[in-house]
Amino acid sequence: MTPSFYISIRYFFYKKKTNLVNIIVFLSILSIGVSTFSLSTILFIVSGLENLNKKFYQIHYPDITISYSNGTNFFIDDIIIKRIKSIPEIIAVSKTIEKKIFFHYKNHEYFMLLKGVDIEYEKVMKNFKKINLRSKKFDSINIYIGSSSMILFYHVINMPLQIFFFDLKKNTLIPFLRKKKISIKGFFHFSPKIDGKYLFCDLHEFQNNIIKKKVFHTLEIKIHENVNMHNFKHFLMKKLGKKFNIITRIEREEVISKVLNTEKIFIYFLFILVTLITGFNLFSAIYILQLDKIKELFTLWNMGLSIRKIKMIFFYIGLMITTFGCLSGFIFSYIFSLIQEKYKIFRIEKKIPFPIKITIIDSCTVICIILIIGSIISFYSLKRINNMIFYSK
Repeated sequence: MTPSFYISIRYFFYKKKTNLVNIIVFLSILSIGVSTFSLSTILFIVSGLENLNKKFYQIHYPDITISYSNGTNFFIDDIIIKRIKSIPEIIAVSKTIEKKIFFHYKNHEYFMLLKGVDIEYEKVMKNFKKINLRSKKFDSINIYIGSSSMILFYHVINMPLQIFFFDLKKNTLIPFLRKKKISIKGFFHFSPKIDGKYLFCDLHEFQNNIIKKKVFHTLEIKIHENVNMHNFKHFLMKKLGKKFNIITRIEREEVISKVLNTEKIFIYFLFILVTLITGFNLFSAIYILQLDKIKELFTLWNMGLSIRKIKMIFFYIGLMITTFGCLSGFIFSYIFSLIQEKYKIFRIEKKIPFPIKITIIDSCTVICIILIIGSIISFYSLKRINNMIFYSK
């Protein structure tokens, strides 16, 4: 242990001559702690939102979606599916098609999406579950309704409804309104967003009753977790050709991720500015400590301790104040985050718990920012020591 470091420890921990000096040192530690707590907590919340966004896309979207680049084209044969299913990285492939519909019920119009899926869909989307209320099929489109829409359909569960949708006349682009009967066969559970927005039916019923063709519009794919989606997409593009539009789940996440990353950068700049402002408390604390210990400094200088080593005493004190403030703020932020993550105390509109996630990257970034700013302020607070010692002769 160097003499400068030993003396700085004694100056920092031992009681000062003036009680005001103790108060100023405490306030400087408190201000750095509050800055650290605020910065780390907000970054943990942003990371929580990012994690929530990833979970949202994992639940609502397949790993890979394949369709024709021209959105009006349909898959006609199973040759493409055979080529895709032969790829070992793929777990399941589902054929899907959907169409906008609307219907009347109790003087209200409801606009929804009717989606036709095959039996592989439940393998592709693990959160999707169908439950049959009856085994009998009616002479109509047998649909599955969302569990959150059960109240809406409860009174008509045993009677057919009529849905309306737009179609095109043969060999023309003239749209006309068609209607079809539907009967409720069961219900599905996916997520609150999908439950209230979609109706599901078997793909072959959609083909036979809606489009009158054995075609489908989209292939939805589930791949193994250890497969890199970006590399796998390029592999599929080479295998299938440019006429297909291939979208990964990560690409759907990118827009939200960019927004969150931009917010993170803004938060960094904002709190660096706030920390610099609160750093004036650190500057004041070091300067007042220098005034409080001016006689001891002059004695140390007369005993042969160099000006550089005397400066290092207060540089170490500045680092101690910064470290104590940083660690105290970070520990409180960590405890607060753990409590929120476990007990969900703070909620959005009393329903959705504030998402929060503690990450090593955010933790290290916060600690580095605070320590670097504290070191810079501590270094610039040493410039007056020369004059203070010489004037005290």
